[in-house]
Amino acid sequence: MLRSYLRLAIRTLRRRLGYTAVNVIGLTVGLACCALVAVFLQYELSWDTHHEDADRIYRILRDVRSSTYSTIPFEDYNGASAAQQRALAERLPETVPGVEQATNFEIFDDPLYVRTPDGSAFQSERYLMTTMGPAFADLFTFELVAGVPLAEALTRPASVVLTRTSARQYFGDENPIGQTLRIDTLDATVRAVVADPPANSRVTFDLALQVNEMPNWGAYHFVRLAEGADPDAVMSQVSQVMNEVRPRRVDDPSVRQERKGERLQALADIHLADRALYDDTPHRNPAYLWAFGAIAVLILVITTVNYANLALALYADRNAEIGVRKAMGGYRRQIAGQFLVEAGLLSLACVPLALGLCAAVLPAFNALMETQIAATRLVQPSVLAAMGGLALLTGLAAGGYPASVLARKRVVELFGRGLSSGGGGRGWSLRHGLIGLQFVVLIGLGSLSWIAYDQLRFMQSGDLGYQTAGVVELTNFQTSDSTEYLRLKQRLEASSAVQAVGTGETPGAAGNGQNVKTPERDVIYDDFYIEYVDVGWFGAMGIEHPVVDQMREAGLSAPERVFINRAAAERLGFDNPVGEEIIQEPGSEDGPYPEGGILHTVAGVLPNMHLRPMRQKIKPTIFRVFPARSYTFNAVVRFAPGRTDEGMQHVREVWSEVRPDAPFQAAFLSDRVAQLYDQERRFSTLAAVLSGLAILLAAIGLASLVAYLTRLRTKEIGVRKALGGSTQSIVALLNKEYVQIVGAAFALGAPLAWLAADWWLGQFAYRIDLSVWPFLAAGIGALVVAVAAVSTQALQTAQVDPARVLRSE
Repeated sequence: MLRSYLRLAIRTLRRRLGYTAVNVIGLTVGLACCALVAVFLQYELSWDTHHEDADRIYRILRDVRSSTYSTIPFEDYNGASAAQQRALAERLPETVPGVEQATNFEIFDDPLYVRTPDGSAFQSERYLMTTMGPAFADLFTFELVAGVPLAEALTRPASVVLTRTSARQYFGDENPIGQTLRIDTLDATVRAVVADPPANSRVTFDLALQVNEMPNWGAYHFVRLAEGADPDAVMSQVSQVMNEVRPRRVDDPSVRQERKGERLQALADIHLADRALYDDTPHRNPAYLWAFGAIAVLILVITTVNYANLALALYADRNAEIGVRKAMGGYRRQIAGQFLVEAGLLSLACVPLALGLCAAVLPAFNALMETQIAATRLVQPSVLAAMGGLALLTGLAAGGYPASVLARKRVVELFGRGLSSGGGGRGWSLRHGLIGLQFVVLIGLGSLSWIAYDQLRFMQSGDLGYQTAGVVELTNFQTSDSTEYLRLKQRLEASSAVQAVGTGETPGAAGNGQNVKTPERDVIYDDFYIEYVDVGWFGAMGIEHPVVDQMREAGLSAPERVFINRAAAERLGFDNPVGEEIIQEPGSEDGPYPEGGILHTVAGVLPNMHLRPMRQKIKPTIFRVFPARSYTFNAVVRFAPGRTDEGMQHVREVWSEVRPDAPFQAAFLSDRVAQLYDQERRFSTLAAVLSGLAILLAAIGLASLVAYLTRLRTKEIGVRKALGGSTQSIVALLNKEYVQIVGAAFALGAPLAWLAADWWLGQFAYRIDLSVWPFLAAGIGALVVAVAAVSTQALQTAQVDPARVLRSE
């Protein structure tokens, strides 16, 4: 029986190749979108899960003022001894019963020079340092390729572990074990090589070093809890140990005042959580993942609706066949089974096509979403089983209703007009609903894509409070020697292609939180930022202020001045801020103010600046402005209009003179601003592509359905023409029902899309105002698609000579 069903199904599908092709294309694209989004979600949701006991690994976070920090500071910060750096990680397993293991490490992405024994020079872009090597190896899982076990390799200082890629880069086919690398000023011995960490991992590196002391003021601290341990209970004990190893948390009033608490964050939760300060690893907004999944499902809905609509029309054209089979004694379940086999066969045949299409577009998808999803994920048993099940379910859902309707019909109805006439009845009622559902999806996706694009454009081209055109940041100019910075500034400004040079914060900076109060009030505000800049920073950023002009004229003898932004003026309740006094870090024992802290007099008010993404509200900010800073971490250069290329060449030449041994690293501020919205840009682009696919599939499906249904009404149209009906009236008649469907779809789809857009825009502190235009445009676009599809077919049919159509009557 099944063989007979299959043979008949193949014969039927071949006989209607055009409509079969439409269904195959639609199902293939729909399943491919689902497969692509599925492996993407699997990739994003499996970050760091490759580590053994990943479900018991946690990161210690600090809540300080109004910010969350991913690093734990050492007792003496940059001056911490080796014992101080190891203290917390060593003490936790010894004193907290719920902690099995603890380690610390820091990952640096600053360029690091590496020299091999033959004198070849390389540059490491991401290296890891730890003072707790064996504990690090016990906590995290890395596949050993060569050398001694990782725990042994990271036992002694000046030991280095390479990845397979970096080992091949440094030594080619030679055995790297036991070889010595000159890493900056350190001679380190290669003791192990591990496999490259997975792309969806935050603990990644080119090389890992065991050191006595890390060159930083703090480090990440991770712990592995015992089986069944309660993270909250463990954290209270961890906080006690932190107080013991860092007495300043208790003894210093300013530190005690700013500390809000600590908490444990599960390793697997980090990727989809808000980014903590000093965490440079990729993060995803989970709302976008849900959105991608929803769009993929909607595309599958459109393809399923296309399939169901065409199946309903095509099966109705087989009334005579079904009638004969019923008259010959065929059972309802046999007839329904035949149609279901056809639907299932077609949908299952689309699975390999969908996987092939998915593999073909995967490289472009990886480039767009900045992922490294391997094509092998597509052939995992779980993915193949899910794809087969989804395809079968889709086919049965699309073919089930037409099969059940036609199998239930009586023989006399099957030999009458039935559905093939295009008459009314329950079948057509469902068809209207399915077509309407498609238009609801099209109106929703179209309007949401428009709104996402508008929001992205608003964020990238809105008023930032500073200028980015022709401004470049030298990102690795760090020095505590002000004369070195002044020399660079002097040499750069010697060229007329350079308008200004300064140093200070640029877009994307982490920000430095501070407590602030006024002498008149006891209220302490813990949500302030402080920025340390020099006079030249204002010119480089295109910000003008008369007090800054006075400082510029006074030169290096100018006193320090303090400015606040408008947000700070509002927060402090200053109507006229100039001349008002504020206290930075009140209660700090290091401050010169009698009650602790540093007293400032406000010299001016600056505009609010979007130095961080518009998802975040602009923080109240203090700007301490110096004629020249004693410590600089960058240089910001503004070029004369139209002379950027000339200016960049000059900057490179000056850099080679001032810093001949340091790599040249520069980033244009316009690119830095774009990076703030990188996730939104990628989401907007992918959403637009998927929405375009959905619209195209719906248009193809609608055009095919209209072509078939119009052909079924050929005789009706011939009668109308014979009775004097005009072509225009016939086209209008056929369009009428589809215009009504689009109107109903707009009435339902536009409000739903409005709610979805308002929810998404609510994630941004600064957003566009919703207007009716995106929704009207999407509705008009859907109407144009419907009218164009119907009118094209109606015109072709209406132009046929009625005599030819009716000669058999």
